[in-house]
Amino acid sequence: MRLPRDIDEYREDLRRFMRIAEKKNARLIVFPALAGSLTALPLLTDTRSRMVKRADVGQRVNASVWDKMAGSLAATMASALKVDLRRNLAGLLDVAAADVHAIYMELFSRLASEFSITVVAPSAYLPDPLDGVLRNMAVVFGPGGETLGWQAQVVLSQRDEDIAQPGSSWDVIQTEVGRVGLMLGSDVLYPEVGRVLAYQGAEVLVSLGACTELVEYNKMRAGILARMQDNQLFGVSSFLVGRNPLYGRKRSDFMGKSAIFAPQELTPKLNGVLVEMGNYRSEGVLTAEWDFVALRNLWDTSETPIRQHLSLDQTREMLSQLYTRIRELPIFGENKALPAPANGVDNADDPAAPPTPAEVRMVQLDDLPVLGSVTSIWPLPRRGHAGLSVVEDYDEVFEMQSFVARDAPAASKMAKPEDETEEMDALEE
Repeated sequence: MRLPRDIDEYREDLRRFMRIAEKKNARLIVFPALAGSLTALPLLTDTRSRMVKRADVGQRVNASVWDKMAGSLAATMASALKVDLRRNLAGLLDVAAADVHAIYMELFSRLASEFSITVVAPSAYLPDPLDGVLRNMAVVFGPGGETLGWQAQVVLSQRDEDIAQPGSSWDVIQTEVGRVGLMLGSDVLYPEVGRVLAYQGAEVLVSLGACTELVEYNKMRAGILARMQDNQLFGVSSFLVGRNPLYGRKRSDFMGKSAIFAPQELTPKLNGVLVEMGNYRSEGVLTAEWDFVALRNLWDTSETPIRQHLSLDQTREMLSQLYTRIRELPIFGENKALPAPANGVDNADDPAAPPTPAEVRMVQLDDLPVLGSVTSIWPLPRRGHAGLSVVEDYDEVFEMQSFVARDAPAASKMAKPEDETEEMDALEE
């Protein structure tokens, strides 16, 4: 996330990634969520927005002494004036959404054509071509620059509800590198989304994220891994990193480790990960190779042949019945009022009246009492087992386990991930 002063600067920043992808013979490149919104920033020419952009220039690694001084002054003034770049962006989209859309389409179409690579462009707040409604959308471009399709985020987060409307469906996009299904933001957390895309013939699931909290990132990573393995498809997650000027004054930086996935059976460590960034805040280019022949062979030979044993007609009927039952359940955490008496008179004091049914309260898992917990390896040693004698005092076992835990290697001393990539700043031409 860098705030470009003009569209040419943004184009050159994107071309750094495209050049590296080209050198690695990539045929599909995936950008993260919300980075496409930067196409609108050059149109923000008011004084306050220019302050924020000037401050961003001064915080860059390669900033000159003058840029750092001017950026520090601009940041102080922007903070004093409480400049809200997100509000300025929303105001621009109210009056010039069509202009932003035109810049976005021209920019990424030219990049795809220049490098002859299929591009999943970063999502941005754009008007939907079907109805003109503003949505968080990502567009897919073919290697000739042609538009192959687009996908809008369906399940909006609270921070997006004030600027965009939700999409209405998930559709597979046909590309020369396979059929792609896009999941933006929290869409990836819902199992039904992956299944819908899989039944439409998707071969690749793409997740675009812009996370500001570690727990948010971890949920999205777990989501794409689950959707990929549930449906035996390839997967990729692309996360935005860097300073966050978009989400108000109390904001955290964008973070996340982008990664390329494959079903566990097709990965060297059997964990579903082909390659993943080494830390949460560095930008880079990851590449991995997908074997589509092996994927189709897996569909036929796996011990969990999902596509053979779970028919579409059967699944449709089961899901329909399931969601019908869910809608009839009481809302968790909400106290339902009992219906009023039919005659309009409370007969609680009438001994002859039938007893009022007791109110049913839903108990969630967190409300249940904790009866006990296991704090040592189970089962405990027994007489005659591996030469161990019976344990007379269980406290000895607990002390032993505590000692082992204290002497265990720290997380920082564990093996370093093998799949780290070179830093972008070291790859400048």
